[in-house]
Amino acid sequence: MTRAVVVGSGIGGTAATLLLAHAGLKVTLIEKNRRLGGSCSGYDKQGFHVDIGTHMFCRGDRGPLGDVLRLVDAEGAIRFVRTRDIAELRFFEPSEPDRVQSVAVPAELQRMPRCAVELAAALDLSLPEALRAARLFTHILAMSDEEVERWDHRTIEEFLEPFTDHAPTIALFGFLLGLYFILPYWEVSAGEALYCFRKMARDNALGYPRGGAIAIPETYVRLAKERGAEVRVGTGVKRIVVERGRAKAVELADGGVIPADVVVSTSSVRTTVTRLVGEEHFPSDYVDRAKKIRGSYIAVQAKIGLSKKLVGAGCLVGGVGDGVDLARVGTDDMKDMFRYLTRGQVPPIVPFYCPVPTNFDPSLAPPGHQLLTVCAVAPTTDVALTSPPKAWEDAMLRTIRRVVPGLDEHALFIDTFDVAFIESWIGKEFGPAVSTGQTPEQVGRRRPPVHTPIRGLYLAGCNAGARGVGTELAAASAIECSERVLADLGRPARAPRPRGPTPRERAVRLLTRSAARPIAWATRA
Repeated sequence: MTRAVVVGSGIGGTAATLLLAHAGLKVTLIEKNRRLGGSCSGYDKQGFHVDIGTHMFCRGDRGPLGDVLRLVDAEGAIRFVRTRDIAELRFFEPSEPDRVQSVAVPAELQRMPRCAVELAAALDLSLPEALRAARLFTHILAMSDEEVERWDHRTIEEFLEPFTDHAPTIALFGFLLGLYFILPYWEVSAGEALYCFRKMARDNALGYPRGGAIAIPETYVRLAKERGAEVRVGTGVKRIVVERGRAKAVELADGGVIPADVVVSTSSVRTTVTRLVGEEHFPSDYVDRAKKIRGSYIAVQAKIGLSKKLVGAGCLVGGVGDGVDLARVGTDDMKDMFRYLTRGQVPPIVPFYCPVPTNFDPSLAPPGHQLLTVCAVAPTTDVALTSPPKAWEDAMLRTIRRVVPGLDEHALFIDTFDVAFIESWIGKEFGPAVSTGQTPEQVGRRRPPVHTPIRGLYLAGCNAGARGVGTELAAASAIECSERVLADLGRPARAPRPRGPTPRERAVRLLTRSAARPIAWATRA
């Protein structure tokens, strides 16, 4: 029987473990932390179940997270729940800088026209500008897959240029797309962003797993164990043993050794090459490319338990500074904000993202209570900080206090997590949210493949292969990785059971109609 070891128990690792175990391999999953789940892990406090990461699941069970289950005949094993309003964009009234103004983004298609009108008013769009913005969205939804792919190696900024020159519209739309990838929009692959936006709009299934984010990796692990997989937590990996160009074993931090014919690393490509395996085992051009990979930014985070429900939507989104917010900034302001980040300095506009898990699943808190999981973008640990770590957390908390009136009055606890903690928890050098950032140089044919030059060594997670947002990228990568492993073993891969379009998907397709790979990665620049 083929022996496989998977390193890391995030979405990518647990999905790969399940898929390989289902295919009949003898799989051992290794996790250095005492809790499964990576950034989808969690903890309990005062009757709340709290996510360690900050998550929304753009396609719910209709995307790769559900595809993993369909591949192992366990569709529906994770229940995703939805909210009436997906999100709220929060601004401030120009004449009353302390009065919060919000625009709800609804889950129902029939409420979208009203959302568009309210958003146009918030951005102070003229009628011609509003029509150009509408044409932009219509064009995106009507594009073919081939057209989208042709934008892989160009930026969102380049894509937006022909449609509008209204600075707040560009800044807001670019900011929202940038949230997918934790990168500034002028550095994000337009093809990747368009792919994700179109999938999210057409599926219209954004949701949150009942039981918290941990329900996804826990379900994958439960199903994997039923198929014979072994899981070890609290066990670090010292190195991946390579002999004569082939992965042979995994040496543990406690001195134990697990023989393996297949090893799947879910750490970053750089960490896998330089720390887990060793540069001497790879071709020099692969090592050079691995070291040049750019990760995304990361975020400082806060988990806030409230004694009262203060937010109605599934998520709050915005960017706030002194006397300014995303409804009144331009592209130069956005670029200036990221220049602060690259200097390690807290920016004058703090972009925030705050899922509210208890609005999806009230059982995650005591009755009548609410949990906010807020984050604000921050540099990774390879950037020397000008502003001290606490200043980043303070800026995030000032921002959420401004946009959620009454927060301090009803706060039962506020737990903060800095970037150093996140790097240590997820085990990826420098701590990027996405270890191979989705820039034009690192998507599509230019993305690292899931296989490596070392026989039997593979990659899964946000490090290689696939496309998508966050956890969905990790799940899609795990599917691609498992297919490659089975192909290399001479085993046929199995596609997920096809599903028909939902009524929502049919409606979106009707509206859009009426409106009218293989290149060697190591040698690419």
